[in-house]
Amino acid sequence: MKTVPESNAELLSVEDAHRDIAVLTAILELRQAEQKAYDILKRPSIREALDKIIASGACKNEEEAIEKALKTFLTAHR
Repeated sequence: MKTVPESNAELLSVEDAHRDIAVLTAILELRQAEQKAYDILKRPSIREALDKIIASGACKNEEEAIEKALKTFLTAHR
């Protein structure tokens, strides 16, 4: 038999609600970052550059090429 919670019962504590909001916010931010990255990576000029880097043997795959490019960029701008 199912029980029905009392109408006055507190379902979530304030701490639970804050934690849930923080988790949902983090997930939303991650999804937005993933979408931005996808939008950039599907640009024809970026695809072509990645393909050239991999074909040259400078990097094994896209992940390595992107990582090296970001590290180089950050080093150059310090």
